[in-house]
Amino acid sequence: MKKYLRILAILVFLVGMAVPGSAAPALVSDQAGLLQPQEVKALQQSLDQVSQKYQVRLAVVTVQSTGGAKAGQFANVILDKIKDKSNKGNMVLLLSMKERDWYLSTDNNMRKMITDKAGIKALSGKFLPALKKNNYPEAFGQFAKGTDGLLAYYQKEGKPYDSADAFNPLALAIVAAVSLGIGFLVRRILIGQMNNVLPALEAGAYLDQDSFQLEEDTDNYLYMTVHRQPKSKESDHSADSTDEDHGGGGGKF
Repeated sequence: MKKYLRILAILVFLVGMAVPGSAAPALVSDQAGLLQPQEVKALQQSLDQVSQKYQVRLAVVTVQSTGGAKAGQFANVILDKIKDKSNKGNMVLLLSMKERDWYLSTDNNMRKMITDKAGIKALSGKFLPALKKNNYPEAFGQFAKGTDGLLAYYQKEGKPYDSADAFNPLALAIVAAVSLGIGFLVRRILIGQMNNVLPALEAGAYLDQDSFQLEEDTDNYLYMTVHRQPKSKESDHSADSTDEDHGGGGGKF
């Protein structure tokens, strides 16, 4: 507990240093030094545009390490520090460079527009490719664009984005082509089997039962020792920090 409180104090200090008395709709705190000054400025402008457009607050925070804390808990603390309750939603993207963790933390209002599963998956799919290549300016730019797209979808449709609801004409065409191919193949097989001679299903069908007599029927089995070890499931310690006040999700990059 003491360790966590110490980390919390450091977090509050860092965020406070990043935005002393600032009322900007979006926040950028590059403690890991991943961006050049002009890149920080460009990212700030991109996030500001999205924040003002949808009346939300977005933040991008990078740190060298979370000090042993889970990235999700770390991001939730930042969110609680910077969120503006007068906005329609608040969200923080956290990067921890030592652990190579990323995490998106949302408050309950943002959680309704960008859901923990479909929403976070769709949004992370925008910026993760660039993030894995260490192209941080591109990754953060895609984060801003992806957030814009998901919020625009919610504003237009009145519900959060879900890939299950998305119509993909290309996927439909592929499914139709595969179905036609399978139908043609099955038809050819059925035509090829249209004859009066059918193969026997068992070897015994070829025996003359009057001329064959089985004298002995014995099955011999050797003993066998089987060792089973459960396969360990991959766990993501940074992706289990949702609770009644925080949504989101994360992983490695």
